[in-house]
Amino acid sequence: MNIVKFPDEILRERMPEFDFANPSIDPIQLEKDMLEFMYANDGIGLAANQVGERVRMFVMGHIANKEAGIAFFNPEVVASTKDLDDLEEGCLSFPGIFVNIKRPKAIKARWQNSKGEVMEGEFTGYDCKCFLHELDHLEGIVFKDRISTLKWALGVKKSTKKRNY
Repeated sequence: MNIVKFPDEILRERMPEFDFANPSIDPIQLEKDMLEFMYANDGIGLAANQVGERVRMFVMGHIANKEAGIAFFNPEVVASTKDLDDLEEGCLSFPGIFVNIKRPKAIKARWQNSKGEVMEGEFTGYDCKCFLHELDHLEGIVFKDRISTLKWALGVKKSTKKRNY
């Protein structure tokens, strides 16, 4: 597995639904492999298209609590708050770049787990932000699309300065 970096075209494609009746890849193995890869790369979220897989799936988790890592197949947001958080985001497909992006403070979501069972849950704070960031990947949206060109340029400049120290 390798990280697909922007501007690779797969990051601009809407990913097709995962078909549990006729899977193109073993969903349980995909969940395991992607979680391990995400942790090894210091990520908290990873979409399938970021590793070259054309399926509607992402994983979320934190290395401090690996057992709580989870896969979201065919995820969707069913409700969200109007209140927004303006929290920092980074992306494995854009190494070293961090910018603040406004997103809903809380969402209610529905998805399938790696066994195809339908699940529902509510997410707040960074879990909410991560869920929405990864869902954007599945829609062909990258986080630079969510902010102004100026704000993006400042984020890139800041990351370049950090690398040059």
